Amino acid sequence: VIIGGTSLSGGKGSIVGTLVGACILQVLSTGLQLLGVGDNFKPIVIGLVIVLAVILDAYRERLLRKIR
Repeated sequence: VIIGGTSLSGGKGSIVGTLVGACILQVLSTGLQLLGVGDNFKPIVIGLVIVLAVILDAYRERLLRKIR
């Protein structure tokens, strides 16, 4: 899943899902700013969140294939 629910392996996304995903990333960015995290580290943290989302989506897809 990349921002908003569209899977890298296919599937359907939505405008609402994309807006929610963008809002979540903005809240994360603002939270990092409030915590005093430097501007150099914000993209790293946001990138890690996106990578984590991709890993979790791949794991979820693997579990669904085992169930079927």
